[in-house]
Amino acid sequence: MNWTPKLDFTDQTLVYASYSHGYKAGGANPPGAVFLAFGSNTSTGAAGSNPLHPLTFNPEFIDAYELGTKNTLLDGGITLNGDIFFYNYKGYQISRIVDRTAINDNFDATVRGAELEAMWEPVPGLKFNFAGGYEATRIDSGQSSIDLMDRTAGD
Repeated sequence: MNWTPKLDFTDQTLVYASYSHGYKAGGANPPGAVFLAFGSNTSTGAAGSNPLHPLTFNPEFIDAYELGTKNTLLDGGITLNGDIFFYNYKGYQISRIVDRTAINDNFDATVRGAELEAMWEPVPGLKFNFAGGYEATRIDSGQSSIDLMDRTAGD
């Protein structure tokens, strides 16, 4: 949804809102490696053991909400844009490395954030730009995963 109001303090303003619902298919994870354990099988002297990881992963669903504005001021000398957003994931697919292969896991998660972008051109040919954002992410309570590339989380 877009709306272009006529405001006295801007040359042009656009206000927008959006909602999207997305889907990403699930699938199968590769089989785990087979490790040999000696002494369990009397005929060969070895037995196999498989590490446990999910054999499949579920589909991912997202509900994405965004509200923002785009503005031009001072005869085009200033541009000011901003937005806020919220993403609600069910079954967010995350990859991790297990036994030198990628395994996909599912998590429920939320993302909240805001972005601000500004441009000021006080004289022709001289421009100042600013772009910044904030994001807060969270997985649901009780869910966790270990990043095998950074097991100590930097500690």
